[in-house]
Amino acid sequence: MNGILEQIKEISARHDIPVFGIAGSSFLENAPPGHRPSDLLPSAASVVCLGAPFPRGIFKCGARANETYWRAAAIYYRNFDAIIMQLARIIEETGAIAVPVFGCFPYDLKAKGDFWGFVSLVKMAEAAGLGKTGKNGLLFNSAYGPRLLLGGLVTTAELPEMAWPNRDEAGCPEDCHVCQEACPAQAIDRHGTVDRVACVKKSMKSPLFSHLMGSKKYDDSEAELINLVTGVDDHSMYTCIKCVSMCPAI
Repeated sequence: MNGILEQIKEISARHDIPVFGIAGSSFLENAPPGHRPSDLLPSAASVVCLGAPFPRGIFKCGARANETYWRAAAIYYRNFDAIIMQLARIIEETGAIAVPVFGCFPYDLKAKGDFWGFVSLVKMAEAAGLGKTGKNGLLFNSAYGPRLLLGGLVTTAELPEMAWPNRDEAGCPEDCHVCQEACPAQAIDRHGTVDRVACVKKSMKSPLFSHLMGSKKYDDSEAELINLVTGVDDHSMYTCIKCVSMCPAI
């Protein structure tokens, strides 16, 4: 498997991806049923996760930050997903199976508008040594704070555990509560628990999805499908990124 590791390093360097890691999938098997690596791929053995930072300036441009982040995210997610697909193909050339875990969508739409990725990329990144879950629910990396875009894959290949670059990630400083105090939706409590529904309601707007939901001309079983088609990429607008833009670590 050393050949795969070298190709991961080469692809990461070529696409300016500064952090990546590999962990055994068993580290994530305590996730809720339906969102474990083995639910996505029954014979899962390893997870691979990559992270690339948004430019700091996106979060520092004042009144234009939300619109700038919206455009940057749409570009980043598509490019990153293509890289993950390339890695999956390379791994499958060894005879293994690999399932991409995309950065943005698809996802499961739970009750009251709660979004769940098929497998948590934050937990994948944490298991792979890229950082720790921060107080705002995002991955906190010692070099980039909470501004890493993540992508990954689940594979049957038994890959050696590793993290690049090797770091002893400490996570958010214990005495920092800036994101909690700055959150306009008060969605982050003092223990670091995030009310995801409250966060999404404040931080994202999808006019087309809202219009279709208001029309009532759909079957309940179609709500998730309609959201996936109308509520992602350029179709949704980010309306709050304060928990990242106010973080002292960026």
